Amino acid sequence: MYCIKADGDHAVNAVSKCYCRALSGAMLSLAAFSDIDRSASADSTRVWAKEEEHTRKEHIQNVTAMDIYDIRMERHEFDHSPLLSLNNWL
Repeated sequence: MYCIKADGDHAVNAVSKCYCRALSGAMLSLAAFSDIDRSASADSTRVWAKEEEHTRKEHIQNVTAMDIYDIRMERHEFDHSPLLSLNNWL
């Protein structure tokens, strides 16, 4: 019986440590996002939101749409004309 309790305690401790690390990482990410969000212009935020919406709609047909999330990738200018014409239509 003692071995089962010891294993159970170990599992609880392991899960607790993982949870604490995940929570800490989430808090750091939230702080970093807040800093980036405050430093971005309103125009940049609107453009990125349109790019993200486009990516959510297109990623199943075109996996390269997900490239906007790759921070290590060399950036190329995004063609906003389809997004702008879509906004005029709506």
